[in-house]
Amino acid sequence: MKLTRKEFEAQLALAKSLTGEVRKSQIDALRAATVVDVDEKGVETPIEIKIADEPVVAPVQPDIKGMIGSAVAEALKAIAKPAPLQQPAQKSFTVPAEAKRVSRLAAFKGDRGGVSAEERAYKFGMWAMAAIGIKSASEFCSTHGLVHKTAHSEGTNTTGGYLVLPEFSPDIIALMDVYGAARQLLKVEPMAADTKMINRRTSGLTAYFVAENGAGTESNKGWDQVQLVAKKIMAISRMSNELSADAAINIGDDLAKEMAYAFAYKEDACAFSGDGTSTYGGIVGIPQALINLCGVDEGAGIVLASGNLFSEFVLSDFNRVIGRLPQYADTPNAGWVCHKTFHETVMQKLAVAAGGVTSVEIMNGVRQRTFLGYPVTLANIMPSSDVNSQVACLFGDLKLAATLGDRANIAVSFSTEAVTGGESVFERDQIAVRGTERFDIVVHDIGTASVAGPVIGLISAAS
Repeated sequence: MKLTRKEFEAQLALAKSLTGEVRKSQIDALRAATVVDVDEKGVETPIEIKIADEPVVAPVQPDIKGMIGSAVAEALKAIAKPAPLQQPAQKSFTVPAEAKRVSRLAAFKGDRGGVSAEERAYKFGMWAMAAIGIKSASEFCSTHGLVHKTAHSEGTNTTGGYLVLPEFSPDIIALMDVYGAARQLLKVEPMAADTKMINRRTSGLTAYFVAENGAGTESNKGWDQVQLVAKKIMAISRMSNELSADAAINIGDDLAKEMAYAFAYKEDACAFSGDGTSTYGGIVGIPQALINLCGVDEGAGIVLASGNLFSEFVLSDFNRVIGRLPQYADTPNAGWVCHKTFHETVMQKLAVAAGGVTSVEIMNGVRQRTFLGYPVTLANIMPSSDVNSQVACLFGDLKLAATLGDRANIAVSFSTEAVTGGESVFERDQIAVRGTERFDIVVHDIGTASVAGPVIGLISAAS
């Protein structure tokens, strides 16, 4: 091994920083090395550098007494430390007789974990009133373990609200599933952070013929990644300041319902009307993504209807949509997505006009909406009236086409001093309520301009 002086000195310093047999072997290797000085013209001159012998160091005997003493000291420190604060255990209780609900519950349905819908609504109402500062509600929450978890604003240390407790989140999210078509139809991907990368399959393995005893040809499965970036949405409203524990059931139910409806509506708007503008948080929905890829005329993922008016659509338009869907996307999840008006005035009208319908079916209708053998999901953000060059309905397996990233940290804030809609809630003896949610929607698979993907759009004509 030949080294320059600088290289030798650097490696020697490194070797002396090591211990044991590794140190010894490194130094022995340096003793056997050839060391040279190199002048400006690159001429090498051998030099001799001696390395002093390593001193013999007696093995160190462990200080058993010291080790025992340290262990005892650490144990005493642990005993002296105060026990971490524990969240109060939730006590079982019965909804007070005076706390009566005045209408059917909309947000809280059925038993969950052995807890009735009324009890969960009452607890949520008391939790909300405690956040406002009502003393009796605060005492109730402390007694029953409903401790407020603070959500902070990013980049600051100021309070941004209270995260909805896990006990109540399933009810709100379930209600969003009922109201929101996007959560029912898209693939929902939980997000533990504000950004998440998910893998997407782009190609599969290839099989080749091989001769007897011949070697096979390797192929690889292709992957890329889709990035989800959680975006915050906010809903602000007002409620009366005349709150009491007697009305806690309906307060909780109404608050949960309104938040869930606002969030679900926005998710649907992004999924089915998103055009990439700030109105939709930069999200491009499925219909717009199809138009961006195929244009507003007949294309791979677009079927051009027989006219620009809903009344001009014919049954064969829908047959062509089904025929355009690739076989791999014709799954049990495949179905239609449209506005209720479109279903009743176009799909249902065409089905009845086709004949073979009994008077009983016409009078009673069909409880489960289907069309041409596939289920129909109503998304009331989809078109309900005649507009040229609009995607009137979608068909396919939307779980293969788009993903909804769910940050799942719904937060609620209350204020008795805010100005909402240009009006002071303090002057009107009201309470401002602000709810926030984080999510993202990415349309990642809709085919190409020449090859249809897992979702097909039926678009009205330009004129």
